[in-house]
Amino acid sequence: MLKNIVRKGMNISNMTLGTMQLGVNYGIANETGMPNDEEGHELLRQALDNGVTSIDTARAYGEAEDRIGGFLTSNKDYKPYITTKVRANISEPRPGGAPWQPNELAELEKLFLEAGDKLEKLIFDEAEASLSSLAVPKVNCIMLHRPDEMMAGGKRLAQIMGKLIARGYTDEVGASVYNPAEAETMMQHDEYTAMQMPMSLFDQKMIHTGVLQKLADRNTLVFVRSVFLQGVFFLDPGKVEEPLLKEHAAPHIRALRRLAGEEGVSIAQMAISFVRDTPGVSSLVLGCEKKEQVLENIGLMNGPPVSAKTMEAARLAFRDVDLRSIMTVLARPKQ
Repeated sequence: MLKNIVRKGMNISNMTLGTMQLGVNYGIANETGMPNDEEGHELLRQALDNGVTSIDTARAYGEAEDRIGGFLTSNKDYKPYITTKVRANISEPRPGGAPWQPNELAELEKLFLEAGDKLEKLIFDEAEASLSSLAVPKVNCIMLHRPDEMMAGGKRLAQIMGKLIARGYTDEVGASVYNPAEAETMMQHDEYTAMQMPMSLFDQKMIHTGVLQKLADRNTLVFVRSVFLQGVFFLDPGKVEEPLLKEHAAPHIRALRRLAGEEGVSIAQMAISFVRDTPGVSSLVLGCEKKEQVLENIGLMNGPPVSAKTMEAARLAFRDVDLRSIMTVLARPKQ
């Protein structure tokens, strides 16, 4: 069985079902595309019937919230822990990952100031739209989807997010972030008690900068996404033709294959165990395109730990991965 923690009276499994794949085509290794309604409902049922108690979604995930809402409407006995994410959308979003420059944030701060009372309405309208799509009166956690908005909105936006709790829309609020600077900014505001961040064998910045430990010290609920780096780990390094991936990913994939082989586990198990067993991580957000993958991921979550020796070797081997070059490829629109 999956391990659970209890938060605000709700069980949160250490695997959270990511639902981006229910609403959009996602992932460099995704060959099946977005499931239809029936397939999506079966995927949700497979997860919830096998110990997954936590679902992650967002307004920006296409049809995902509507599909979850359709499932919950037809299956009222299921009461999962639901996290969704909202945006103010005062400005056009920029692909995440790279640090925001002071002039960029200053411009966004100006837009937030000019929004005045409209800002609260924008956030509440988004939250209400999520509740309507999900067909629930309340969710368990609402996060800001855009870290630039969280940073530029400052204390005022944090207070507005706090009102979502006070008015019964959710139990906790937080932010989805990409890098340590954004995480540090979030921790300045007491209203935010939950965070979603990327972390993987090739992306250990939250560990090495001490951010994850700080989050643990303040009892922050930490969801980790991109554990498989959108499928990069499963590419055949000998067949990678894209120049950036060939230079910056393929050598590390070869090193990962060697480490996993020496440990006697699959690459997938290595990737899961490394993040799952890192102190401070609450739950891993794992997406699936088909229901069979749900059981595969649950099996990995229940799989063995890797040795302390291999954990340390992985921290050292992948400390200096050029993640920005890899993400440049992953951020391109899927053909």
